Amino acid sequence: MKSLGILPPVLADIADAAAWYDEHGYEGLGDRFIGTFYAALPHLQEQSEIHRIVYREFRRILHPPFPYFVYFASHPDSIIVTLAIHTSRHPSLAEARLRQRAPGGAID
Repeated sequence: MKSLGILPPVLADIADAAAWYDEHGYEGLGDRFIGTFYAALPHLQEQSEIHRIVYREFRRILHPPFPYFVYFASHPDSIIVTLAIHTSRHPSLAEARLRQRAPGGAID
């Protein structure tokens, strides 16, 4: 099984989304959001290659039942989770954040 890494900004993405769900949804919805995020990670480790590349080297999965995409890079021995973003956000924003978070800094 591939090793799994989560970039620190992704943890902030998840925490911000969870706080929003707690404030605008109901108490505990943010915890459910976080739980479903972590529940999806074993799938990435086991079957990352079944997801197509959507931007540069990045693949993505939907984070059901929440409308969030989780972007990740699949390497021979590892998976790096790079971004969690609401599906309604413009694709150019996701691409900009992926460029910023790419290993080695911004890529063009």
